[in-house]
Amino acid sequence: MFGSCSNNDEPALAVALPISGTFIPGSIELDLNQIDEAQKRNIFHLVNNMQVVNDISQLPDDPMGFSPTYYEIDFNECTLLIKYILHDYTIDTYTNRYFRNTTENSYNWTVIIGTNSDTYVDKDDLYLTRFAIIVKKIPSDAQVKSWFSLTSLGKHPNNPK
Repeated sequence: MFGSCSNNDEPALAVALPISGTFIPGSIELDLNQIDEAQKRNIFHLVNNMQVVNDISQLPDDPMGFSPTYYEIDFNECTLLIKYILHDYTIDTYTNRYFRNTTENSYNWTVIIGTNSDTYVDKDDLYLTRFAIIVKKIPSDAQVKSWFSLTSLGKHPNNPK
């Protein structure tokens, strides 16, 4: 006979955390053949490094610029998280998930993107999109991770059902 031990005293592995504010994603179209090497390096730096902004002076060099709303954030109480992606598809839907991983003792932000367009098409024109959320102040020494998830909506060429 098998039995199970139901130990409910163990802490949850992931604890959902509130998002205080969400910015509408901003995008610009880029022709990689029309921008110089310094601009390319800056774009790739933005895409490869999530920004954890605890002070207005930490805003990155963003080719889209920032609206006045970004400058009104109370950085004494809040942290601004910014994530950039470089893509060739249309973003039709997106959601944010923000949680604390209790095992790794890290803060985690996932952007879940849905598209109905073809993905990974070889072309020179790409889009740089910025996602940003405001959360309760994150300690400056905390580990913060981010990633994005891409979901195809509707029919898919390999599965036309």
